[in-house]
Amino acid sequence: MGLLHQPELAPGPHRDLVDALHRLHHAAGRPSLRAIARRAGCSHTTVFHVFTHPRLPAWSLLEVVVTATGGDPADFRDLWLAATADGARHLPPPARTIAGRRAELLVVRRHLEAGGGLLVLTGEPGIGTTTLLAAASQQVSTFVARAGGLPILADAPFALVSDVLRQVWLDDEGRWFGEALGRCPGFVAPALSRILPEIGLPGRDLEDRFATDRLFAAIESILAALSSLRPLALVLEDLHWSDPSSRGFVERHVVGGRGVPIVASLCTGESAQADAWLTRVRREAALVLNLAPLTLKETREQLRLLVGPRLRRGDVERVHALGRGVPLSTEELARSMTAATVPEPLADVLSRQLGHLSPSARSVLLVAALADRPLPPQVVADATSMDQPELDDALRELVSRHLLADPYTATDVTVRHPLTAATLRAGLVPGEAVPTHRRLAAVLATTSHPSPAEVAAHWRGAGDPREELRWRVAAGRAACDGLSRDEEAVHWERALDLWPADGPAPADAGITRCELLLELVHSRTGSGRTDQARPVVEDVVEEALALAPALPGHDHARALRRAGQVLAQVDPETSVRLLDEAITVLDSLDDRVSLVRAMGDKSGALRGAGRNGEADLVIDRMLEISAGLGDPALHRDALVERAWHDIVLGRSAHGLRAAREARTVLVEGNPFSDVWLGTYHTDLLLMLCARADDVADAADPGLAAVREAGIESFVLSTMLLCNVAEARLHAGATGAASRLVRPRTKDEPRQATRFLHLTRAWVEVVHGDLEPADRRLEAIATLDFGVSAHRQAVVTVQALCDLWRDLPTQALERIGDGIAGETATSWSPYTGSLLCLAARAGADVAEADPTRRAVLAARLSAWQRQWSTDPLAPEAAHAAAPATRSTWRAELARLHGVAQLQHWIGAAEQWDLVARPHEAAYARWRAGELALGEGRGTLARRLLRRAHAQARGHVPLLGVVDRSRALVPDTFSSAAPGGPRVPKPRVAAVRKRG
Repeated sequence: MGLLHQPELAPGPHRDLVDALHRLHHAAGRPSLRAIARRAGCSHTTVFHVFTHPRLPAWSLLEVVVTATGGDPADFRDLWLAATADGARHLPPPARTIAGRRAELLVVRRHLEAGGGLLVLTGEPGIGTTTLLAAASQQVSTFVARAGGLPILADAPFALVSDVLRQVWLDDEGRWFGEALGRCPGFVAPALSRILPEIGLPGRDLEDRFATDRLFAAIESILAALSSLRPLALVLEDLHWSDPSSRGFVERHVVGGRGVPIVASLCTGESAQADAWLTRVRREAALVLNLAPLTLKETREQLRLLVGPRLRRGDVERVHALGRGVPLSTEELARSMTAATVPEPLADVLSRQLGHLSPSARSVLLVAALADRPLPPQVVADATSMDQPELDDALRELVSRHLLADPYTATDVTVRHPLTAATLRAGLVPGEAVPTHRRLAAVLATTSHPSPAEVAAHWRGAGDPREELRWRVAAGRAACDGLSRDEEAVHWERALDLWPADGPAPADAGITRCELLLELVHSRTGSGRTDQARPVVEDVVEEALALAPALPGHDHARALRRAGQVLAQVDPETSVRLLDEAITVLDSLDDRVSLVRAMGDKSGALRGAGRNGEADLVIDRMLEISAGLGDPALHRDALVERAWHDIVLGRSAHGLRAAREARTVLVEGNPFSDVWLGTYHTDLLLMLCARADDVADAADPGLAAVREAGIESFVLSTMLLCNVAEARLHAGATGAASRLVRPRTKDEPRQATRFLHLTRAWVEVVHGDLEPADRRLEAIATLDFGVSAHRQAVVTVQALCDLWRDLPTQALERIGDGIAGETATSWSPYTGSLLCLAARAGADVAEADPTRRAVLAARLSAWQRQWSTDPLAPEAAHAAAPATRSTWRAELARLHGVAQLQHWIGAAEQWDLVARPHEAAYARWRAGELALGEGRGTLARRLLRRAHAQARGHVPLLGVVDRSRALVPDTFSSAAPGGPRVPKPRVAAVRKRG
């Protein structure tokens, strides 16, 4: 073909690039544009524009055209970089090809560009998830932040989340990230600084009860703000090696089709924790794709991409049989093929390649394999003690042997595949890795933001316990800052194992043994494993307290207080004694803030020990001290403690007055505290059976804080809304309750929305949608409700659903299973309500089979006695306790076959006093049925008419009431019970009209 014309360009880097491109075309014999296009996989007009258009082509296009013309892309990379205005910062990755996976590639691309929530790729090692994710990421316009799990960082808190946020931070020198932070609530930046030190190092606030929720909400808020400014997607690879806290974030916040698109990959069978995580999120994920091995046809396509179009007869079949369609195996086997040999097994191929490396190349690969993550070239140079020319030669050798990642897609030194690193590590002789681990630990410790867990792991590999102990302590504190209790416990347990018998000086370890022991206990209990920790808590605390007096004053008080907090759940009397000692120390130090907090701990321990009078005096002193400190948050906490204690002791008016006073205390910039206060205030009002409007008014400030800060997923935010819905349900306003929870429960039940779905199930039961309610409750029952009161709430709604489905035996068994082993009486009405529902179920069963009355009565009596405090006793704190007690007595009489009219009428009047129309309607329905049986028609008509009016909104109850009303004859005499019925003229309606 003729010469291509060159565009008119000013002298400079762009013109130099075009000149070099035309020289390459001339040296290649001036092939036709169509021939170049066929080899490049694009149209001939695209190739024409590359040669003739004055606009700079994209690197991905230039790379394939240079390759198709017979040139080396490496020769043109520097020219293209020089021609770009912003240099390498905007260098796109080269075009990649992938064999097969066309449907999977389309699914991943669509999810990254227009999806939401979670997409999970699974498969065996080497199946090609990394290649698929890389190809999809390059073909979308969305900014894709990628991070991968690493075994060495499995104990680093939020490692994956911090990595993807750091990528966004570094993309344009923090401008995008900074603008997004400006759109977030004020709590976001300080919370994120726990896991992203670039924002600014935070102080360790051990008293922040909302720190974990604040961090989760901050991550969700920053991702939403980033995606509102620019399309964003996350790719999280190798979740089987990731830290539990990152997996917890994905599970908690970015599932069910919400949030930025996330594509995750993991190899099943590599980690039991990751497999359990996958099982939990499978129903939440947008899709779970299991990558199957390539077919024979797809293997042929991969081989053509690797070795060219000309394949020997039988090569494809042999490679496919040996590699089983696993792309990594196919790639390595293809490189081992020669004209005279049969492809070798993958393990032999990798071993042979590693055995032929030069000493320098092996040293670099060993550093990369032991680091088990991408390393900047300068770190590799320092860890290998190589100068730049020697390092460059070693890197070239490793790249040419396909042992390192493609240098065009990664600026850091990275082993190409984990199997390569595993093969190298498996072939090491004892002690060979020790010097490399030591150099890596020393080099990584000097970086700007080292990961203490990573450095500690390398010191462990180097066999240096003293250095490892120092970094383990730092890792434990970093995990505590990152609110990752599970990871924190791992580091403290390892630090305790490393502690030598003679005990190093505090300066060497960075911590005293007493502090270490208490941190260990705190992490074990703080991670939700208090029950499992109890066997060792007392021994560890005893040793720690023996060492505590040697500590400085503040540390001594903190040790005593930490021990008291831990033992409050195990031994409240000992907890009170330790907290008394802590208060004495803090009083002598004149630390008023810590003193008030220690008093709050003591009041809770005193209540646990049943010493309510002493707790009353402690709270009085708390209020007196906190009022003069000028700390509104601390004073508000003391007022809430006073309100709670007063209402538990039956001093309702005093408790409400303290709650209202707490509501007037303003705490700036702390929406979580506002929600917490609203939840406590509405809890107290529900205990007092307050009006629904009063509950809604108390919740309004907290709900406003939820909307303003965007913390709808905060668990207390959902509980606050549920409290308002519960008040509406109790008031008979079922439609208002449904309008509150229905818009927020359109997805499947999950951990973050469990309370909302429980309330929705309650609404469905009341509306008569019993089958949907039962299905929802089955899903809810698989979730973790933790606290006994919440578990009782679930069983209450389940039993209610069973009873209205005419399944009393199932309801009885469900209640028995739900309260088995429970002894702590809930402050809520659920314990008493459960007993009433059990009595109702027992009475229904006894009516069908009177022979079981004695057994059922004994069972109910045992259930009442199992609680530490009788939930039906006259002194029970809940305002509905008298009505509950009356209903219990009436149901027991019905169970024994001696139901009495006055019992049910009395129960209905008690429910009227606390404004519970549905419960009152149920009692009047039972009374009306008894009146019918006794022949007292006028009374039955009046009771059932009132029951009908009160049962509005409760479809199942309204149904049974109307059926009973239909049995009432039109006219009755006013004869005595059991006397003859005498019809009377129907003149009432005429008189009324007249």
